Amino acid sequence: MSGLGRINIIIGENNSGKTSVLEAIQLLDSGDVLANAINIARRREAQLGASIMKDRLLPFDMLLYSFPMQEKEKEIYIQAESDRYGECRVGIRGKIERGWILEEDCSPEERRRYESCCDADGTIRMMDGEYTCRCGETHGEEFYFDEVQRMPQTKGRDTHAAGARMPFSSRNHKIQYVSPFDIYTGRILSASLYKGMLAEERRRLTELLRMFDERIIGVETGIQYGRPATLIEMEDCGLVPVSAFGDGLKKILTLASAVVKMRGGILLIDEFETGIHKHALIQVAKWMAAATERYDVQVFLTTHSGDAIDALVEAQGYFENINAYRLEHYKSSIYVKRFQGEEIHWLKADQGMDIL
Repeated sequence: MSGLGRINIIIGENNSGKTSVLEAIQLLDSGDVLANAINIARRREAQLGASIMKDRLLPFDMLLYSFPMQEKEKEIYIQAESDRYGECRVGIRGKIERGWILEEDCSPEERRRYESCCDADGTIRMMDGEYTCRCGETHGEEFYFDEVQRMPQTKGRDTHAAGARMPFSSRNHKIQYVSPFDIYTGRILSASLYKGMLAEERRRLTELLRMFDERIIGVETGIQYGRPATLIEMEDCGLVPVSAFGDGLKKILTLASAVVKMRGGILLIDEFETGIHKHALIQVAKWMAAATERYDVQVFLTTHSGDAIDALVEAQGYFENINAYRLEHYKSSIYVKRFQGEEIHWLKADQGMDIL
């Protein structure tokens, strides 16, 4: 994305919208705008542990809660400038009403959900709307969504047909989101991580991992429980599963997998410092600064840590490569203050101040 640094730090108090900024950027990742919005909300639910609770959100609510909640008319629009695609604009607009649907229009599964969702008068919530996606080319459709459906359906089709799918799913950008939860799930960790790295990059990564255990001599691809897996090679005990190590090593491998995968793309990191001890932050920041430069990856990250900000700024060879954006919530609005890398360094080194 143009007009920004290679490393972009987003800071602010809790509930100021830091994670929402990362989620907004994710909306630019696919022409299948509605499915993308629901998947973003689904990941948020999983991070909160709601996926193991009895009462999970319906897909309808996942989309609904992505909008500002005050108005009956719901609207989201995201606009950005891309060096590759020019102006990119993604938008969703919808109106919420209550209504009835005919039983014969529902699948058996939808009938069961209807019984649990409807009010005493038999009505359920419905959303009529439209979405647009313009990144290089323009797509747009009117859609219909109600509480019993698993996914929104475009108008002019059988909106209650079981298994009906959205008409297209063209990816416009390469965008990867890394949550604090991902170091435990292994969702991003790639068994083919080393295959995408040059020999010199492998050496740098191994040196970084040796901060956590000096016996580490490399990373290998192997088979665990009949499936490809990333294994750590130890000088005294051979190959060891990543699960045997602590959060810091898992975080490094997760970030390395994401950087290699996102060549020429965008990496979003929520709570960058999670899992990394403050004494290791500078080495991790230096590695990430070099790796993102080599693989041409632009980074947006959130943090609550002044030590993390100091490490990220110190790791940059050129201060113009890094910016910070502080979000402040005031009277129902969010205000943004931008700090360039040189300004952050000056405030810290010369004035003894920080930007948190």
